[in-house]
Amino acid sequence: MAGATGSRGLRACRRGATALAACGLLLAAAGCGGGSDAGERRGVTVFAASSLTDVFGDIATAFEAAHPGVEVTLQFAGSSRLATQINAGAAADVFAAADERTAAQVGAREVTVFARNRLAIAVPPDNPAGVTDLDSLTDRDLVLALCAPDVPCGALAEQVGGPRLVAAADTREPNVRGVLTKLLLGEVDAGVVYVTDLAAAGDAVRGFVIDHPAEVAYPLALLSDSAEAAAFVDFVLSPQAQELLAGAGFGAP
Repeated sequence: MAGATGSRGLRACRRGATALAACGLLLAAAGCGGGSDAGERRGVTVFAASSLTDVFGDIATAFEAAHPGVEVTLQFAGSSRLATQINAGAAADVFAAADERTAAQVGAREVTVFARNRLAIAVPPDNPAGVTDLDSLTDRDLVLALCAPDVPCGALAEQVGGPRLVAAADTREPNVRGVLTKLLLGEVDAGVVYVTDLAAAGDAVRGFVIDHPAEVAYPLALLSDSAEAAAFVDFVLSPQAQELLAGAGFGAP
């Protein structure tokens, strides 16, 4: 259809100066379809690790306020699951993973670390099992939840706690929010989560930061060439978003 309209436009141009206005309109209709489609793209889809659920909701709201007309769509899950979906063709513009290894799996145009996190032990407010530190998690009578080994929180827990902690786990959850949910439902006595999850849960849990230098770096992987995606990455690195991340307990990049 675009080709036929273009031919009519060229014939109109030959009729003289009186048809110039009509010519311009016809040529615009014939030749600018691609530009119109590009202009309609006013959204950015962000796949993000489960541990970013609360703070990325706040960041997305702030981004939309600063970029009127641009809508952010957020999808949360374990980092490894999101990477699998992206590699299978899921339409994501930005991937915020909970470790650099997972972010490297998706063939990003650009990868930038924007935050850091550490592990913590979460227990019920009254701590009935008497958990005090990492060693106490290996008590045989304690019901313990860890993240699955293929997601960053699980891999880091194995690095920090070693084989004894792995052997003590009664359940391995697909993401860190799964661990926290098990605890809040009273199904486990303790769970290894991130420091930021303690902050998000508030008075619903009691926590202990694990005394170990290991941490995870959170990278932003830019997956598309859209202006909105690039603007979102820049915004996450901005002082405004970094203040939101710090308020949620994340460390500086």
